[in-house]
Amino acid sequence: MTDTPDANPRGGGHRPAQLASLVQRIVQTEIQRGLSDPRMRGLVTVIGVDVAPDLEDACVRVSVLPAEFGPLSVKALSHAAAHLRRTVLKESRVRHAPRLRFVLDDSLKRAAALEAAMREAADADAAHGQDDDGTGPGAAT
Repeated sequence: MTDTPDANPRGGGHRPAQLASLVQRIVQTEIQRGLSDPRMRGLVTVIGVDVAPDLEDACVRVSVLPAEFGPLSVKALSHAAAHLRRTVLKESRVRHAPRLRFVLDDSLKRAAALEAAMREAADADAAHGQDDDGTGPGAAT
């Protein structure tokens, strides 16, 4: 028998990715339905889920806007982790749902800041690219 990733029923190959997608969809739906925790504030989005190869643990990366609500919302999600894990079990055909760990993901915020900085640099280059007489480095020859 060959040693392919799909041959391992406990997590090799595509299984962690499939489970991650399932967990992401179910957890996002539950967040949209609303958790009865007053610490959940702002717009909470599940950015991604990373499932361990053994399928026992999952790291759920969330983004929260406005950012000041992030830490409290992550605490609320961590408090609701057991409930969310049971929901994953109930709404899917998996035998064992992974333990859920929630972390704040600021990659969207960093990407927006990087995009703004690049736009600002491009605008500055365009403004300084041509001298008043049109003979600067950006002028047509």
